[in-house]
Amino acid sequence: MKMRKGFTLVELLIVIVIIGILAAAMLLSSGSATASAEASNIVNNLRSLKSASVMFYADSMDHVSANSGGLGGANIDNLKDYTDNPDKFKSGEGYLFAATGNKWYVGVILDGTDAIKMSSKPVDVLNKLEGKVKSLALFGTTGSTAPAAGATPGIAAGSKVVWMAAR
Repeated sequence: MKMRKGFTLVELLIVIVIIGILAAAMLLSSGSATASAEASNIVNNLRSLKSASVMFYADSMDHVSANSGGLGGANIDNLKDYTDNPDKFKSGEGYLFAATGNKWYVGVILDGTDAIKMSSKPVDVLNKLEGKVKSLALFGTTGSTAPAAGATPGIAAGSKVVWMAAR
């Protein structure tokens, strides 16, 4: 009986197909993991801004009460001094601070020219954030205007900005 060395062409092709299937499965799961990681990062940044807005409120109660609970011209730049990384939250960098009546909101722009930089598609990140709507009181809007007073938390299809109630 003759002993053969090496692999046959069929064996080699089977191994290549199996490796291709495993690589495709890995790529599909890593895309979802990237969107989840970016959604978590957005939530953490919104929580930081929410804490910063509470500290801003405590430091400027006279200014706020003079404006009937509104911001009176305050914007995201007013919160920079209350964050641990002020450069991340500069005006025009994708984060917003707005009010509707006496309700304050912090927001992040996910789609458009002023959007934050992400490696995932905005729709994938929005899908991940939809699962956290009720527990975090997230609101989705198509523009940079804060949600209406008394709005119910939710992210509608086509939302470009995600807001979190801050006060």
